[in-house]
Amino acid sequence: MKNSYLNNLDFEPKIKRLDRRKIRWFAIGLLFLIMIFTIILATKSVTAKREGLRVKNVASVEIQKGDTLWSIASRYMTDDYNDINEYIAEIMESNRLTSDKIQAGNYIIVPYYTDVSR
Repeated sequence: MKNSYLNNLDFEPKIKRLDRRKIRWFAIGLLFLIMIFTIILATKSVTAKREGLRVKNVASVEIQKGDTLWSIASRYMTDDYNDINEYIAEIMESNRLTSDKIQAGNYIIVPYYTDVSR
């Protein structure tokens, strides 16, 4: 009698539950790995290696009516800077400016880079 009772027990639902859990954990792990690789690949920056030397120069610029540090920086910025805000900060530091307010008729120095031929 006991044997026939044990033979009639259905163990399949437990196995299915375990398989579903394994599949669910595998899917969560796979999704996590995909997210990690996406973040790593998205944050990589590609930079080209320059041939030759770069020299930092400065230009004296007369501020015209309507000029802003942003407009001046846009004219002189090279790809040596990561973004325009970094470049504006360098212009302000070079001229010992404590504010981004500039007046027409004044002069400021603007740094920029050029290639040096050997």
